[in-house]
Amino acid sequence: MATVFGSRLVGVYLHGSAVLGGFDLRRSDIDILVVCDSATTASERSAAAAELSGRRLPCPARGLELSIVTLPVAQHPTARPAFELHVTTGPEDPKVIDGHHRGGDPDLVAHFAVCRAAGRVLGRGRPPADVFAPVPDELVVAQLATELRWAAEHAPAEYAVLNACRAWRFVVDGGLVSKIDGGRWALDRVPGPDRELVRTALDRQRCIPTAELDTATVHEFVRRTVEVMDDRR
Repeated sequence: MATVFGSRLVGVYLHGSAVLGGFDLRRSDIDILVVCDSATTASERSAAAAELSGRRLPCPARGLELSIVTLPVAQHPTARPAFELHVTTGPEDPKVIDGHHRGGDPDLVAHFAVCRAAGRVLGRGRPPADVFAPVPDELVVAQLATELRWAAEHAPAEYAVLNACRAWRFVVDGGLVSKIDGGRWALDRVPGPDRELVRTALDRQRCIPTAELDTATVHEFVRRTVEVMDDRR
């Protein structure tokens, strides 16, 4: 990114499961946030997209998931932070999205929070705590609840269950953890039937052969978790 933004590059930050734990080459993305000091030009965004393409920058695991944001956006988090560019290179859904044509990305709320708490600067750059402002808990909870509702309908069942566990963990003590750690934490706190659900989800997330998860049971677990989150907002 330094070849595109030069001295305007604030830093490149690794986040997601690679810093929280639970990273698995079979299932995980490489999650990156790039921060530049001010708004980008169309030519800069085009050059960045070319540099980040799967052909130019082969990426291990399921591919790259990267967003470029400005420093003012990172330091003033909102419910839908603006972004300059979003790139994914995973084989299932590769895409390049120009943020100047979008109304922001709510997923960045959690990304900012993780970067501040546990992000790792790649190469030279400012420390994450100097770049990413504290994200209000109510913004994080709202984003996690929205993500849970989406996951219950569209994501693999184990993803939905374990995301519910880590969202619940955040509501209880503000901990930002991986899906695996969220599931482990929940095992000691849920009743018997839910414990088996979480245990099965953990096995499936780790690619251990096990039973299928019942869709109705997963939806009910997510619904109850969202209710707890709504009560805390």
